[in-house]
Amino acid sequence: MEMTQKQRILAAARGEPVDKLPFGARIDVWYNYHSAHDTLPEKYRGWGQVDILRDLGAGAQLRLFSVVKEEYRDMEVVERHEPPYIITEYHTPLGTVAKKEILDKSEGSWVKYEMEKIFKSERDYPIIKYILEHTVPVDNFEAYHKARAEVGEDGLVMSAAGGLWCPVQRVMREFMGYELFFYELADRPARVEELIETMQELERKKFQVAIKCDLELFNICANWSDDIHTPVFRKYFVPWLREASDFLHAHGRLAMAHTDGEMRRLNPMFRETGIDIAEAITPAPQTLVTMKEFRRELGDEVTIWGGIPSILFEPMYSDEDFDNYIKNMFREMAPGYRFIVGMGDNLPFDGDINRVRRVVELIDQYGKLPIEV
Repeated sequence: MEMTQKQRILAAARGEPVDKLPFGARIDVWYNYHSAHDTLPEKYRGWGQVDILRDLGAGAQLRLFSVVKEEYRDMEVVERHEPPYIITEYHTPLGTVAKKEILDKSEGSWVKYEMEKIFKSERDYPIIKYILEHTVPVDNFEAYHKARAEVGEDGLVMSAAGGLWCPVQRVMREFMGYELFFYELADRPARVEELIETMQELERKKFQVAIKCDLELFNICANWSDDIHTPVFRKYFVPWLREASDFLHAHGRLAMAHTDGEMRRLNPMFRETGIDIAEAITPAPQTLVTMKEFRRELGDEVTIWGGIPSILFEPMYSDEDFDNYIKNMFREMAPGYRFIVGMGDNLPFDGDINRVRRVVELIDQYGKLPIEV
């Protein structure tokens, strides 16, 4: 009996035999943009992402940011709308901090962009620490089960225990912003490390809640790029990622990282993390690293998920360019074990949706394992 899309993806993620290359496609950028502009192809008007991918023959990635929600105790959280901004204030006994966000409707109202971070100066350290210490994780399993029912056997729900980012990445990206983080780390390293450790304690509590969910594969960090993360990666990322991976493995689950940036300097450290899957792998010509280099650096014990640069779906590349790239990718990844074909990391809004179907056709033609192209 032929394997389902879900079975094929999970088998490759675990290093188990598969009949042909799995294809786990992600189209939410394209889908949300065209839904917001009412420009979906006529055939797909009123369709959901999973239905479109099912029609194209591809396995689906359906994103749910977390199977755990945050609730707050002993503080007042106030959200106000000052169009186009959404301002969230956290009123605590130690003082108040706030963040300013915006929903960019040109991309579809699905992700908030931070215009002002919650951390602005040294005075905010104790307030943010208080917020983290009084944040209570609760399950978001109902939303997960709804998403899983939508996907069925045609792919996977991609989710996390706490959110997109591991603790240090959350401090860097969400709380401070990268530039201010490095200034603070240079000027006040003890304060920064205390904040990271407090965030880690909250994340441990989230894992204790999340592990009760039957999610097979947990995303434990995202959005790496070696120009930003190399100076701090081994000291702050690797130990936490190893701890999270070990926890998940002890409960029979898989650990994944959304590694969609420049990775040449980070790849040698990846195996130290214990993470099973490097997802959204984005090779040349969009980054500097070839798929052959990714395979060599990450080793045979890591499953690579990705490989097709998003720009290959855009009009500047011909159909012939696209086919030649895919066939060459198969050659570079031969014999093809522990490899899941996917986007690095999404179908862009101006990408050709029909090329998703073309990937399916090329896998049917050349993607039987072991690969011989």
